Amino acid sequence: MSAKWRRCQTCRKVLAAEDFEGDSAICRTDEAKATAAPVTRVAASRVTTRVVAKAKPAQPGVVAGLRGRGDTEVRARRARMRSLERLAEQFAEDFDLILREERAAEGL
Repeated sequence: MSAKWRRCQTCRKVLAAEDFEGDSAICRTDEAKATAAPVTRVAASRVTTRVVAKAKPAQPGVVAGLRGRGDTEVRARRARMRSLERLAEQFAEDFDLILREERAAEGL
């Protein structure tokens, strides 16, 4: 190697002789890193707590996780179907009477 160039023993880079302090085998950059105070990271020991809501009991005829999903029109149809099912359960006799009339009107 030429007298103008030297290889650092730490980073293994070939650097100009001006980058070394006298006859040192380590470049100035690596010397500064070695003498600098070691940086220690303080481990964040934070404890996070989450408030978990209790699951609501499932209502009959309601599929869990379907509310609020999908297109507005689809959600409106789904709400209408659920309400019709509930009405049919609550007023079974009236529902049967109305259903019979509508089927007769359709020729069924």
